[in-house]
Amino acid sequence: MQEKKQGESSPVKIKRRNLYYVLVSACALIVAAAIVLTVVFATQGSPVDDTLDPGLEQPDDPDDGDEDVDDTDEPDEPSDTEVVFSMPVSGGTVATTYTFWFNSTLNRYNLHQGVDFKADAGTTVTSAYAGKVESITDTLLEGGKVVIDHGNGLKTEYASIDVSSSLKVGDTVSQGTVIGTVSAAADTMGNEYNEGPHLHFGVFENNESIDPVTYLDLDEK
Repeated sequence: MQEKKQGESSPVKIKRRNLYYVLVSACALIVAAAIVLTVVFATQGSPVDDTLDPGLEQPDDPDDGDEDVDDTDEPDEPSDTEVVFSMPVSGGTVATTYTFWFNSTLNRYNLHQGVDFKADAGTTVTSAYAGKVESITDTLLEGGKVVIDHGNGLKTEYASIDVSSSLKVGDTVSQGTVIGTVSAAADTMGNEYNEGPHLHFGVFENNESIDPVTYLDLDEK
């Protein structure tokens, strides 16, 4: 009888080896399938929710043509309404206009930056135009003085007056609102003392003195 060579595999061992290879291959296929399914589900994911987390800052909405309530309005255009002053003192007469003149009180020539209206002491002084009271002062040179801001850089001043006690800085006044009365010359001792009782009326645009006739019709006097 012929003897088997050492190391030669029996049919049983061969079958076992083949079965082992089949099981390993099957396991590898299962693992590969699981990986593929995981990748597919990961790439598809869940539907995207367009609603942002309320705790996060919302981005600006694009301009879709609809008017938003909180849209920033454009600055208002300057009013083209013609500004016409009313006479700041009733029954007064024009004494000195906006001109180069000799100030007898100061004994010198200088530009008279305003219009002086001669009137009896105690004559009512009113706002020439609607606005807001910017300042109220009382000095030896100008006596009592009120400055009213009319907006758009336009202001008026009323000097040599007794300011109404009820008038306060920040008050809104209408055209014709009483702001004081003409002071007696002896009460002011100001830089126009020799002119007697009068209202000194000045006008300023962007802090530059201008001729009041720009807004005031002196032909009415």
